[in-house]
Amino acid sequence: MKKILLILISVFVLWATYYYFTHIYGWIEFRRNTDTPGRFLNKTVAKKEDYRKDSLQLAATFKELLLQHKGFFYSKEYFEGTEIIIDTILYSPDLNKLAILVLTKNPTSRQLRPNKDKVWYYDGTSYLGVRQSNTIRLRWLRSSYSNSSDQQELSDYIRQEHFRHFVSKDTTDEYSHKYNFNDVRFWTGSEWQLIEEDL
Repeated sequence: MKKILLILISVFVLWATYYYFTHIYGWIEFRRNTDTPGRFLNKTVAKKEDYRKDSLQLAATFKELLLQHKGFFYSKEYFEGTEIIIDTILYSPDLNKLAILVLTKNPTSRQLRPNKDKVWYYDGTSYLGVRQSNTIRLRWLRSSYSNSSDQQELSDYIRQEHFRHFVSKDTTDEYSHKYNFNDVRFWTGSEWQLIEEDL
């Protein structure tokens, strides 16, 4: 009887361990709260005319990068007919640093495996910029989101990723992200020193 009870307890412990690591442990990790605390939310808003001017300038710069197949636009799927959409521009308090979320709109015929059910597909990425005189110098953050069939869904997703989950798990690494895009501390973080050195 003791042998059977010992076997049952061992089986239960093994099952509980398996269940924990396959169903619970991972979810605890994903539920980590990385929202920006309210007191650190960046409330900087550019004037409407300045935002529009920056949007037009950035769209033109991104179109040049696209035609040269540089940065995020390295792929040959991007062509002169690719539409550039400036989704969001965030500004530092002094308005000299920018974080840009950009989307592209392409016909599905340009996909490696075209989606016959849709006419368009959308990709997205993020860039950081520093204002220098009348230009904005850009650096690609290497994040990319591909092949969405819904522009609004992709827009919501990349905003979520940059406003709530941009923070790195390990912030001891030199290239880690310590703050989300919407955190006022983001603009003075160590990553900007690296970016300004690159520019």
